[in-house]
Amino acid sequence: MIIGCINDRLFPCKKFYNKKYINHKLKKLRPDRGSSRLDPHYRSRLIALVIAMIAVCSAFSVSPVAGFRLENRDGPGAEATLVESLVLQESTKIREEFLENATVYIDSKSEKFALHEHGGYIVRGLYIPEEDAIYLRSDVNPERADEILVQQLGHRVYVLRGFENSSVLPELFPEPQTYLYRISLVAGDLSPESVFANAFMLYHKDPDMLERDNPDIFRYISLLVDGGREADAGAVDALYLQNKPG
Repeated sequence: MIIGCINDRLFPCKKFYNKKYINHKLKKLRPDRGSSRLDPHYRSRLIALVIAMIAVCSAFSVSPVAGFRLENRDGPGAEATLVESLVLQESTKIREEFLENATVYIDSKSEKFALHEHGGYIVRGLYIPEEDAIYLRSDVNPERADEILVQQLGHRVYVLRGFENSSVLPELFPEPQTYLYRISLVAGDLSPESVFANAFMLYHKDPDMLERDNPDIFRYISLLVDGGREADAGAVDALYLQNKPG
């Protein structure tokens, strides 16, 4: 059983979300469907909507095959509620198969964060392959939870679709001094997985920047997204090489 997000003492319920349901709840509230930012008025309405969703969730049933699981372990505070709101909003903008059957925890106190922090580096999100789960925190930059969610989904796609075996991805090195380069450089390491996950995030959050600064990486991620459920590493590599300019 997954505990209700707003207050786990009041709303124990199974919670499965899918894009169709969330879009139905949000479509009358979203002021700008192309914007990734929430204005204060919209944010307050969205948080109120989340509270209403939790109150009725025990009467609502969605197949876990079609959606994802969300559990807020941080409690009813404003930051945790904001993180949940941003996760729900962002989930409507991502292809369903990238989130399918995933579990997302809002759990700032998880010991898993400390295991990956070193040299003053603060971990804001994690993907744990053994659990097929994404961990987010609400105590650090909760307003960026949408970006962190998509970044960690990038790690999930990298693992589940076999991109560690890609022959093309290691050659797609981001241009130095670009935003993708800076955010992918972790403790001096620029791994293909880090580049992939951050490019996946930028493709969804700022595709114009990604295409302008790193057009080859943009094209690679585009092939993945456009390919949908069948686009694993082998298929994306083949399409990229087949259509490589020059």
